[in-house]
Amino acid sequence: MNELIDIKPDINVNEVEYKRLLGYPYHHELEGRSRELADWARDWYYKKGKPWIYAVRIDEIDFSNEKIRINDIEFSSKRLCSQLREANAKSLILAAVSAGAECEKKAAQFWRENKPDKYFFLEIFGSAVVEHLITNAGARFCAWADENNSAVLPHYSPGYPGWDVTDQNKLLKLIEQKSNNDLPGTIEVLETGMLKPKKSLLALFGITKNIEKVKKLSELIPCETCSLQGCKYRRTNYKYSRNPIEDVNKLQPGNNSLSNNPKQDLSKSAKYNVSLKALQKWSDERLNLRILKDNSIEAQFRYEGTTC
Repeated sequence: MNELIDIKPDINVNEVEYKRLLGYPYHHELEGRSRELADWARDWYYKKGKPWIYAVRIDEIDFSNEKIRINDIEFSSKRLCSQLREANAKSLILAAVSAGAECEKKAAQFWRENKPDKYFFLEIFGSAVVEHLITNAGARFCAWADENNSAVLPHYSPGYPGWDVTDQNKLLKLIEQKSNNDLPGTIEVLETGMLKPKKSLLALFGITKNIEKVKKLSELIPCETCSLQGCKYRRTNYKYSRNPIEDVNKLQPGNNSLSNNPKQDLSKSAKYNVSLKALQKWSDERLNLRILKDNSIEAQFRYEGTTC
């Protein structure tokens, strides 16, 4: 497989994965209003969504100084470099998938119309589509690899642990170089590293012919984090979804990871992963502070986030 272009990929999102992203337990049965909204979002996207997948194989990789260099573009993720070296990966598949801009535009419209229920379910279904697309692409890579006595490693993306999200720019540049800038849909990287459309994902899959070695390295078996049902190339059971980029549990009240003294947790000289320019913009445009009668402060932040 040298290149893959699919402008009409399968979008039959797994119900269990959809519920997981919605925040429901896997055994929970949707009913009433939640069932109605979940079905509505799925139906709307089937009619209006414009998903696509693009992938290209790279056979020239340079590992040196704990960095990965491809076509004179250098990625500094030590963790990714270590995994690819450990598996003796000799080539890569670079992939870009997107649920398209239509989904988020419609969701934003519902938010402006004060319809948060429809906004939420459509936003989450867009995220579910992205996860489904990368899973579906991975399965197709596995099928190709199986026919060529090779194995495909789990996908990795900028923003995952050990890989700075700012490398999104480099990865997109490399993909565009290989595709001659002729991707199935538009995609760009913002200053923060966020993709536009936001329901998109850039990823890298390692390929190795050292299949036996990969079988012994549990963290390099893609099947454990792949939710695709009925896959004939599955080597082991699906165990868990990938960890989120940020552990929001640490932000919950009463969490022991935070000290009991708020003054020790806050600092004017704190360093953030997100650029100060972006934080200042969000503060100016989305944050409202109000001093109440008891001199306490009420803070209201207009959230426009996503799981992808």
